[in-house]
Amino acid sequence: MSADRLPDNVSLQHRALANATYLMPDLVPGVEYISGWKYSRQPPDLRPFLVDEYGLAALVPYLSSYAEVLARGLPWARVRGTHSAVAQGLDMVGYSGTIQDPPARRLAWAEFQIDLDRVRDERDDLPKIAGIVDLSIPERSTFRRGVHGYDVPAAEGCRTRLSGSILGDDSGVRIDGKGPKWSFGRAYRYTHVLTEGNLTALGVWLPEVPSQLWADMQFPWATATFKWADDAALGRRVSMASAIEALPCWLRFADDADQTIGYRRAVCRGVEQGLTGYAFGTDYLEPNLENPIGVHVFARTGFGDGYGAEAASVSIVFGADVTDQSKPGQLWLEPAGLTGGVEIASQPISILFGETVREYVQFFLRF
Repeated sequence: MSADRLPDNVSLQHRALANATYLMPDLVPGVEYISGWKYSRQPPDLRPFLVDEYGLAALVPYLSSYAEVLARGLPWARVRGTHSAVAQGLDMVGYSGTIQDPPARRLAWAEFQIDLDRVRDERDDLPKIAGIVDLSIPERSTFRRGVHGYDVPAAEGCRTRLSGSILGDDSGVRIDGKGPKWSFGRAYRYTHVLTEGNLTALGVWLPEVPSQLWADMQFPWATATFKWADDAALGRRVSMASAIEALPCWLRFADDADQTIGYRRAVCRGVEQGLTGYAFGTDYLEPNLENPIGVHVFARTGFGDGYGAEAASVSIVFGADVTDQSKPGQLWLEPAGLTGGVEIASQPISILFGETVREYVQFFLRF
């Protein structure tokens, strides 16, 4: 109450009492301070209660402080259930990605995948990514798959018998058999020049031909797949590439003490430079034994191969025998899985094998 609101017939006693009890000068600063205090002036001991008031408690496991939850959670909550919320949520856990929605004609139209910006840094990051995405999406949507570096989509079998085959499934594995699929891949490329000692150890060395006469060519007929009109130098390359290609080939992964972690079966092909075929950096290598400029050796580990071990080097093993002949088709072998063979082209590498990552290693061998 103020003196201006008193009636005209007010007595001096009433006016004095009104002036004495007029508290607005004392109350107005406090009222003005309260306005916006939850946004601009947040005492640390009050922030947990504000987080609960705004319904942001679910974000606490993903952010480092209550202040960060309030700062980043409020904009996220306003767009929750949209692609923008997913992007903001991924940023909270240090990642980014692109959502790939399935076609609307599919029965599983609400199941989507995310192409992440990189391979996960740690295994423990995957539950965080899955958790924050599940909080960000609509209730009817399902985060089905996260990928980077290795993405093999499922073939559409249109309810035929083919749809029930492995072609009807996409790449990836689930952590502990639950949650979304994860499909990651990393690539490593090496170039190595095979010396005469390497080729001799492999049993494929052929001396250079001093002339173009067939009588001077010391080539085994089994590998003489070149044309009669080809020159001797080309015939020599063809013969050696054919012999190398015929050898059993494995990649050996070893730790920093040079102890074998495991072997992965590799593919070996004589190749030339081409516009199609195998991507090798910015170049492409096309399988060709008519004019091989080298040999391309490559292998991709399976999900979980060597899980938990850290490789410090990788090399090629030619001509080794599988120890357990009852399982000759195994793709990954333990350290005692091979006997014999010739090891060449050892290269440094840094791989922490994971259950959700496939490692793609390529060698281009020149001779």
